[in-house]
Amino acid sequence: MKISNNRGTVSVEAAVALPVFLFTMLFFINVFEIYTVKAAVYEGCIETAEYMAEYAYLVDSLGEEGVDNSVTCLPVAAIRFREYVDEENLLDKYVVGGKNGISFLGSSFPDEKGFIDLRVNYFIHVNIPLLGKMSHMCSEHIRQRAYLGYSGDEEGTDDEDDPYVYVAQNGMVYHTTRGCTYLLPDIHSKSLDSAKKTGYKPCKYCGDLCKDKVFITPEGDAYHSDRYCSRLRRSVERKRLSEVNLPPCSKCGGE
Repeated sequence: MKISNNRGTVSVEAAVALPVFLFTMLFFINVFEIYTVKAAVYEGCIETAEYMAEYAYLVDSLGEEGVDNSVTCLPVAAIRFREYVDEENLLDKYVVGGKNGISFLGSSFPDEKGFIDLRVNYFIHVNIPLLGKMSHMCSEHIRQRAYLGYSGDEEGTDDEDDPYVYVAQNGMVYHTTRGCTYLLPDIHSKSLDSAKKTGYKPCKYCGDLCKDKVFITPEGDAYHSDRYCSRLRRSVERKRLSEVNLPPCSKCGGE
């Protein structure tokens, strides 16, 4: 009986199939990580746009005529983005320049229509076996209305009989100005040990920096190291007075 010796054929097939398998696995791993980076950048942009929408109110209130707010707000947006964005290791691996490689040039804080127009550009590079290093420019565009308050100069919104008012989530009164101090959250300072025993968990954005003193709100479930953390804020809606069935704020309602 003749026995066929095909060990050489199996070795050749393995030598061809193994590199193809490894190449395919590396390709899908890179694709997955790149999409994770893009998702992290997009989420960071959402958080940054939300912060800049609130920050625009302060700049608009204190700013001077003729000053380009985009120039003064651009560094603030970049700093906040670096605080909000996750997946730092993957950003350093795939984004040219890491967090510092994210560009906000072309953004407006706010634009002529009162919107935060966040335009983000960055380059992703990846080493592909056999093909070498490849780079691709990615972009994100987030547009959100800035919290500038009611202005009678706005086209189509000048209605003295039914003005805009501001209502906090679960609020018991309405406010005539977005800057009313009663719209600020009820923030308390507490020891870190006491906050943990009460059931508070660390804030996703600033909880790792906590020392002995932390900040909490009665309605929240997290403790914060920074009193001005963007998570320490109340959700505020702008509505027409006719849509609100609440009494006026004792501080700003009579204005």
